[in-house]
Amino acid sequence: MELKLISRAMSELCDAGTLDDVHQVMGELFSRLDIDQYAFINTGSSVRYGGSPMLVSNYDCRWQALYRSQGYQCSDPFLQRLHRCPLPFLWSELSPGLPGCESDLAFLACARGHGIDTARGATIPAHVRGEQLSSLHISQSMTNRRAREICARDAYLLSGVATTLHLRVGQLHHGPVIGSLTRRERECLLWASHGKSQEDTAMILSISARTVRFHQENAMCKLDAVNIAAAVAAAVALGLI
Repeated sequence: MELKLISRAMSELCDAGTLDDVHQVMGELFSRLDIDQYAFINTGSSVRYGGSPMLVSNYDCRWQALYRSQGYQCSDPFLQRLHRCPLPFLWSELSPGLPGCESDLAFLACARGHGIDTARGATIPAHVRGEQLSSLHISQSMTNRRAREICARDAYLLSGVATTLHLRVGQLHHGPVIGSLTRRERECLLWASHGKSQEDTAMILSISARTVRFHQENAMCKLDAVNIAAAVAAAVALGLI
């Protein structure tokens, strides 16, 4: 059930025409998963150019405005954890082990004051083009004491959503920047998305495995992907396959 919901949401995100459409897809997905809150944060431009991060979220509007105006992306302890270890993690893993850093404690207290339960949440990085510049954060509301616990399985299941968000939101915000793939490159990625090996794909397309490898590597280069899985995810999110 969860996998079907997530798969459908990823497909709908790929078709989203505006950021409002993205919000609608995310709202419906997390409502069905019994998760109260979400925030997609892209810090790429803010880290490099000193600007505010791109934020797509249903958090309290005052919190979003404060996050941007105070430059919290530079001190957010959840983002700092990702910089040290870029893997999905539960917020409960971080909170008990926080050093007595006043800025971390102040950030968490401020977040709780805006309705975010900092002990019931998770952070999921988006790895695209060899970089981790975006992340998806999910949490329960402070006022919803009956909400279910967010678990590690949630974080890992939503990794594909984080990557799809990174690609689609970036495309909507900046416009497409990646060169188109050839028909054969798309075919080789399409069969890879169905779990076919290079040898399997070669038999299906009546070409050599070496030729399949050539087309897949070209596609990876065009999509700035570090491996075939990342190339497939990027191509799907961009509507290329």
